[in-house]
Amino acid sequence: MACIRLKENCEFNGENTYRHVHAHLPNYARPHFIRIKSAIELTATFKYRKVQLMEEGFNPAVIKDCLYVLDEKEYTYVQMTQAIYNSIKTHHFRL
Repeated sequence: MACIRLKENCEFNGENTYRHVHAHLPNYARPHFIRIKSAIELTATFKYRKVQLMEEGFNPAVIKDCLYVLDEKEYTYVQMTQAIYNSIKTHHFRL
C-alpha cells in the first residue's frame, strides 16, 4: 500500500497512476492499494506514522480516507468498495 497526499486542487486519476506505476516500477514494487490522505502525520522525530495505517489495513468500513485498489484487468486503480473488499477476502479478486 502507498499512502499519498495530493497537491491542492488535484484529483486522483487511476488510469494515469496505473500507467506511471507500470512504466517506472517493477511488478513486485507496484502498490496494490493507494490511500489518499489530506495530511500525512509525522512523529516527533519527523518520521511518518505507519503503525496506525498498518493496523487499519484496507477495510473500507474502517478507513475514512479515499482508497483505491489496483485492477490489472482494467489497467487502472479503482475505488475500493465493500464488495471488492469482500471478494479480496474470499479470493475471488486476485491481487
